Amino acid sequence: MMGTGTSQQMFFPVSEFDLSGTIDGGQAFRWHAVEDGKAYRGVVGGSVLEVRSASGGLDVAVVAGDGADESRVRTYLGLDDDLEALRAKYADDPGLGPALSGYLGLRLLKQDPWECLCGFICSATSNIPRIKLNMGSMASTYGERIGPGEADFAFPGPEAVASAGEQAARDLAWGFRARYLEGAAVAVATGKFVLEGLLDMSYEEARNALVTLDGIGPKIADCVLAFSLRKGEAFPVDRWVRRAMEEWYGASEKMSNDAIGQMARDRFGDDAAYAQQYLFHRQRLAARAAG
Repeated sequence: MMGTGTSQQMFFPVSEFDLSGTIDGGQAFRWHAVEDGKAYRGVVGGSVLEVRSASGGLDVAVVAGDGADESRVRTYLGLDDDLEALRAKYADDPGLGPALSGYLGLRLLKQDPWECLCGFICSATSNIPRIKLNMGSMASTYGERIGPGEADFAFPGPEAVASAGEQAARDLAWGFRARYLEGAAVAVATGKFVLEGLLDMSYEEARNALVTLDGIGPKIADCVLAFSLRKGEAFPVDRWVRRAMEEWYGASEKMSNDAIGQMARDRFGDDAAYAQQYLFHRQRLAARAAG
C-alpha cells in the first residue's frame, strides 16, 4: 500500500560520498537518476528514497512508502566506513593507493541480501542497463507498489518469486537465469537456505554455502557477500579486476579467478571488498577515458 503524509527529511554529515559511483556503479540495480543526475531515487525496504549530495553531507528524503530508520539508511549507504583510514593505510599501494585518493567517497552498500542475490543472479552474462530492466520488471510485476513513480515498487520476497515460477521470469526476459532465480527463491522461501544466517558465518563458510545454490558461482557469491552480507574478505573477480591485479600486483594471465581472489585476500585481508570496488572503478573509468 502506498504511504501517505509529508516527506521525511534526513541529513547525514559526511565529508565524502560519490553518489553515482556508490549507488549506480554496479553494486545495486534499482536506483535511477533524477533531476538530471543531481539526485538518485530508489527503494530500500518499504521506503522510496531520494538521495542527493549537499553542502557538508548528504540529503536523504523519504518521498513515499514507510518512514525510514536513520540508522538503517546510514548503514545501507556505508556512511560509517572510515575511508580516510583506508586511504592512509594503502597510501603506498601501487593500485589501490591512487584509486582511493583519485575517487573520493566510493562506498560499499549494505543491501537486503535477498534483493542483492537476485540482482547478481540476473547479472550473469549481462550488463547494468539490462539488469536494471530485468530487476525493475520483476519488482513492478510481483512487488508491492509503494509510491507514484514507475519504479516505486518493493522488490518481491522469495515466496512471491517462488510462486511466480521460472516461466514468469522468462516472460520478463530473464532468460536462462530464470531457472536459477526460481531455485534460489524456493530454497529461501521454504527455509532450506537461510540467507540472514550467513551474516553469522565466516567468509569461507558463507561462500561455501552460497555456491551450493544452483547457478551461483564464486563471483556471484562474492558480490552478494561484499554488497549485502558485510564480508570484507569478498573479492569478486571480473575482467576489470583481473586486469588491475595483473597490471599492479603481478598476477599471471594463467591464474584462475579463484587464485586471484585469494591473492587479493592475502594482500588486503578484511579490506578486500573495498579494494575490489576501488580497483574495479579505477580500471573501468580509465578504459572509458581511453575511448
